[in-house]
Amino acid sequence: MRAELRTLDSADAPEGLSSFAPGDPERFSVAVAATVGPAGGEGGELFYFNVVTSAWLVEHPPPKGFEFVRDLLVTRWDYETVRRAISDLCFHTEGEDWSEIATKLSRHAHWEFEDYRE
Repeated sequence: MRAELRTLDSADAPEGLSSFAPGDPERFSVAVAATVGPAGGEGGELFYFNVVTSAWLVEHPPPKGFEFVRDLLVTRWDYETVRRAISDLCFHTEGEDWSEIATKLSRHAHWEFEDYRE
């Protein structure tokens, strides 16, 4: 079983990410919500990424001088590049069931059901 990217959205881009243009394309951070589900299946769950440029990281260093970061996608702003990067991550994430796949994806993004307990 594999994961499949369904949609990309952002509260920072109410007009839609495909037409989003950061104020400074060399220095920006934008929060992205990816809806991902089982390939060929129905539905999906949210995985959150922060898309930033390396220049933005230089200008916003971690307060303690270091930070463990797992939800960052560092790239220039180009919708198709961001879509392809997340889609490739999904395509290469396999598992026996959706729970295993979602857990693997959560190594790279914040999963909406992370730490969920019934």
